[in-house]
Amino acid sequence: MDVETLTDAAAFRTLQAEWLALLSHMPSQSVFLTPQWQETWWHHFARDHQLSLLTVRSDDGVLRGLAPLMRSTGMESPSRLEFIGDVELCDYFDILVDPAYEQAVGAILGSALVAQTSEDVELCLTNLSSHSHTTTWLRQSLEDHGLTVVVEEIETCPTIVLPDDWETYLNMLRSKDRHEMRRKIRRAETTAHLEYVMASDATMLSEALETFFSLHRMSQQPDKRQFMTVDKVAFFRDLAHQLWTSGWLELATLQADGVAIAALCCFPYNGTYAAYNACYHPDYRHLSAGIVLFANRIQSAIARRFIRFDFLRGNEPYKYRFGANDQPLLQLFARTACPVSGSCL
Repeated sequence: MDVETLTDAAAFRTLQAEWLALLSHMPSQSVFLTPQWQETWWHHFARDHQLSLLTVRSDDGVLRGLAPLMRSTGMESPSRLEFIGDVELCDYFDILVDPAYEQAVGAILGSALVAQTSEDVELCLTNLSSHSHTTTWLRQSLEDHGLTVVVEEIETCPTIVLPDDWETYLNMLRSKDRHEMRRKIRRAETTAHLEYVMASDATMLSEALETFFSLHRMSQQPDKRQFMTVDKVAFFRDLAHQLWTSGWLELATLQADGVAIAALCCFPYNGTYAAYNACYHPDYRHLSAGIVLFANRIQSAIARRFIRFDFLRGNEPYKYRFGANDQPLLQLFARTACPVSGSCL
């Protein structure tokens, strides 16, 4: 097998077809692992980082493994390698490996990662899905090459396993939660004329994005209001059009009597409908706009035969009232030298 380290951002495009083909074989797939997502993030936020895309090919030239990594160009010691992206914007990370080649790719990647620097190396891989095999095969490979490895649970992505129909879903909820959801939907529907608007062309998407940004700026929650910086607005504009073209993004807007009162950005990808980011009009709190819009998206996902509804990172109480259960996120932290207690933060 042959391993190569690519440092030119053009690799996102030249590898795109092979990257997506490899991703399609993964047990844990998400839109965050696509070359479109990672190239867009790199374009907007790379700054003081150096690209380190490790590719592993079998003798027939087929891509069997891809480690989308980056390192800081600063003076930190030991040198740290981490996934492309940041935990504020990216909910899942992983190394892409053909499942039939895990052991072989793991062995060669372990050697390559250690050889990335002549000094001590620190590997900090965060937001790995509990369904990923990476923490198993990579841990063994790194330990075989003399690194000490710590794997720990760091957060959760609450997820609903979706049934075949809406009524069955409602009956999965606790009685109190089911009653509250029905009551809030009924109250909103009798108080105002509700309309769910989905962007169906590029122009509508651009308009929906401006509404999305506007609702963020209206938020009375400081963390949400401050989240949408100028840099993030530019990132989301580029990303939304990239993903929407591939059918991997839906931007739903809830209108009440013609006024946009909530927006929800979602990623329909590989059988999972993921709710990424929501925002609401503070003057329409009495209509429970968030609950109503989330319920609509869950109902739509069920009707379209999605397998899971993923609320993504964070253990906010509302997610469990919708019937979600925890799906842990893991972190793998490794170093060539002791001590090994550390964090990716």
